Amino acid sequence: MTAHVCSMYLLAERMTQDFLAGKCSLPAISMVKAYTTKLGREVVAMCREIVGGNGIVLDFGIASKWADMEATYTYEGTYEICSLVAGRALTGVSAIKSASAVKNSIKRQQRSKL
Repeated sequence: MTAHVCSMYLLAERMTQDFLAGKCSLPAISMVKAYTTKLGREVVAMCREIVGGNGIVLDFGIASKWADMEATYTYEGTYEICSLVAGRALTGVSAIKSASAVKNSIKRQQRSKL
């Protein structure tokens, strides 16, 4: 668990240094954000397991941290979106389509049926 926290901190620290120096790119930032979000979720899950039944009651604070991390990972879509952005940079293929691209695709399909 400590190794996860240290790796997240060091990645964020390095990305901040690169950002301030003007050396980082959006895909690199997205990859770090996706990775830290995933590891953060694993860390709070380990914390819950370590304290047993007390990990699900609000008296110990772990349950609220777990809920916060789940919201970051799932509700905000941080992991999925950042993974798609990083994947596009690695492969050159975009899995994200704009609304106008989807509309144009539908129009082309409808025209081809006529």
